[in-house]
Amino acid sequence: MRLISLKVIAAMVLSLCTVVLARGSEVQDADKFAFGGIGVAGTISKGESALRTILDAPDAVTQLEKMLPHATDAGRLYILLGLRMRDRSAYKRAFESYAKHDSTVETVRGCMISRESFQMLMREIDRGNFDILLTQAPR
Repeated sequence: MRLISLKVIAAMVLSLCTVVLARGSEVQDADKFAFGGIGVAGTISKGESALRTILDAPDAVTQLEKMLPHATDAGRLYILLGLRMRDRSAYKRAFESYAKHDSTVETVRGCMISRESFQMLMREIDRGNFDILLTQAPR
């Protein structure tokens, strides 16, 4: 009986780890930066949903810092935003390391899909433009 209980507990723990890893890859490998309601239905993007899940974890800052060097540019923006919300000193270090990084990132704002400057989006994050969206309950 004890062996069965341990197997059930182990299976539950492994399934929870898989969810966190999947969420991490949705942030790290994001192909677009989309915040707030997007599309006709105004739904939450996978990247935002994944970031919210990570931010609920007690080790969110550690997870985000580990993903940062391997992330796409859109993923880096999600990670920078997450670090800003959870640990300002970690955020400042990360922000400075990408201060000269220049590229364009596909963005989705409402129903509008475009490409925007990575630097411009970093400035928006730094000004706190996305904070209110992240503190509100998702739709």
